[in-house]
Amino acid sequence: MKWSLIGVLSLMVLFLACSAYGEPLRLSTLEWPPFVGRDLPDQGTTGARVRRICAVAGLEPLMSFLPWRRVLMEARTGAAQGYFPEYRSASREKEFYFSKAVGCSVVGLVHKSGMTRNWTRLEDLAAYRIGVVDGYVNTEEFDRLVDMGILHPIKCNSDELALRMIEAGRIDAVVMDRAVFRHLSGPVKPSHAPPPLVFAEKILVVHSLHVCFPRTPAGKSLVERFNRAIVSGGLELICASTSEGRP
Repeated sequence: MKWSLIGVLSLMVLFLACSAYGEPLRLSTLEWPPFVGRDLPDQGTTGARVRRICAVAGLEPLMSFLPWRRVLMEARTGAAQGYFPEYRSASREKEFYFSKAVGCSVVGLVHKSGMTRNWTRLEDLAAYRIGVVDGYVNTEEFDRLVDMGILHPIKCNSDELALRMIEAGRIDAVVMDRAVFRHLSGPVKPSHAPPPLVFAEKILVVHSLHVCFPRTPAGKSLVERFNRAIVSGGLELICASTSEGRP
């Protein structure tokens, strides 16, 4: 009887421990400050929101920080149960279920200060050497023009490398999130001189950010559980949209 009681108490302790920490959820992500990063406060603004949603859902996120190509590979091979942050796109939706929005991303062009990039339609960008980060979704129309062979972007391994390539004159501009550019540029210092790089006034698109789960029965169950937590936890987001190519 004594041992039975000890066994029951041990099981209760184990149950309470699991309840406190939640069911493990393996998520792959990348270093993409200020949205997500291993050493950022709360692991970034979007990382913190994902953690809050998981807490409501009874999940404990176990995040692995990897290069973007490996993030996608882990999600595709099942090494991770999901990944984030991702822009919604038709090609990705063939592979993954998308959660409700967990963040918003303003996307535009970064270029050297004082060097105007005149364009009205995205097709006009064919006249410039435009950088993109390899593996990133850019905008639906931009990526369509790339597939059609109208735009020929230069692939970069990271946002940081893309900025260095602009400074070195190897590319004319790069497609980038505004908050990421501001974070990588560092704090604004009082100066009469213009900054070396600027984010163009003309916005390409405002993307919503999502957590993606594989199109499997398990992935469907997870995205439904995650979305229920967003609603029940009052954590829904609406990203103000803007048309591509408009100022």
